[in-house]
Amino acid sequence: MSSSHYQPRRVNHPKFKNVNSTKAVQLLADQQVGEFIFRPSSRGTSNLTLSWKFYEGNIVHIDIVEHDKAPGATIGQRLQIGRDDYFENLQEIVERYIIPCNKLVQDAIGNIKFKRAETSEELEQQLKQEKQEEPSRIPYKIAIISVYP
Repeated sequence: MSSSHYQPRRVNHPKFKNVNSTKAVQLLADQQVGEFIFRPSSRGTSNLTLSWKFYEGNIVHIDIVEHDKAPGATIGQRLQIGRDDYFENLQEIVERYIIPCNKLVQDAIGNIKFKRAETSEELEQQLKQEKQEEPSRIPYKIAIISVYP
């Protein structure tokens, strides 16, 4: 199935929307960094997707695998992100995954070494300039480049 095909779901959470990935990107585009929605997955009814505005111009889609789903249940009793992270419900994902991740992003952005850069070439140019100005230093920066979020 393509990312635009999904089966609508009845999931009771204020951040759940029955939309595909294209619509999720549109919904999040004008939102603040850190906003997110849960939505049906194009992988079928044993998965959900977390669409998260990670940074300006960067919306990531995170697969949530549902486990222990009783017949007729709207959502699995155990939700898995990645290999080792398990959650009991969507609100626990908000509290133990999204909120801490948003804090880490904010901490990185607030770091004195953070540099807003559109391209890695732009970042590299600034580092070369800093090195030229102070040859004895080893300059470094933290950046989020859209092509490599």
